[in-house]
Amino acid sequence: MTSSFDRYVSEIGRLRLRPGRAPENLVVLPVVDSTNRIARAIVQEYETEEQPLPPLLILALEQSGGRGRQGKSWSSPAGKGVYATRVLTVPDPAVLQTLPLLVGVGLSRALDPFLPSSCRLKWPNDLLAEGRKIGGILIEAMVHTEGESRALIGFGVNVGHEREELPETGTSLHLMGSGSSLEELTWKLVEGLERELEHLGDLAYAAEAYRELSAHRSGDRISCRVGDSTVEGTFVAIDDLGRLVLDNGGEELRLSSGEVIG
Repeated sequence: MTSSFDRYVSEIGRLRLRPGRAPENLVVLPVVDSTNRIARAIVQEYETEEQPLPPLLILALEQSGGRGRQGKSWSSPAGKGVYATRVLTVPDPAVLQTLPLLVGVGLSRALDPFLPSSCRLKWPNDLLAEGRKIGGILIEAMVHTEGESRALIGFGVNVGHEREELPETGTSLHLMGSGSSLEELTWKLVEGLERELEHLGDLAYAAEAYRELSAHRSGDRISCRVGDSTVEGTFVAIDDLGRLVLDNGGEELRLSSGEVIG
């Protein structure tokens, strides 16, 4: 673990020096339970001390308790995936409405060169490669009525996973035939995310860019879990607010949260 971690740190440090925008602060850890949990603890410490928090990125070589939406576990073995959290500070929490769209777009575009076909976005937060999940996003907002608000942008991508390490619906870059190094892919994803964060608050741009990369097509039959219930309908569109629009027997449904399950 130590030698693998040392190589990881060294290569990430080298890539960070190349031209391009990157967060001011970088934390690289050998193993954590969750990069989002570590990020939350750091934010809370800075807020307790009433200190300004510079832009921050946390990377881990392994997660022992990685999770996705609705508490689902995320397979995070050592050296086989990108496990990251970007901490974003904003003065106006209203701009966070564009964040899920922009994060998906940035990561999808960054993944494209490493895949045999284009990466697509399954609403609201899954990265798909040839119909299988290759990555996911978990954004947690820490909104304050006064002062700055934070967003913890957690993202993971399967890189070296074998078939038996993934659910039936999952895949990895290795299984897709990509020979990219973990470090190179990690930093390409970071750069892709940073490029899209420059559009934070631009809802028209974010919605249109997301629609271009959507895995959903007009007429697709979709089931979506919303809380403890499931709604079904025919896909109509991703609207200008990034909501999933379904036609349920003539009734139009506009979903701002949930999880597409079929």
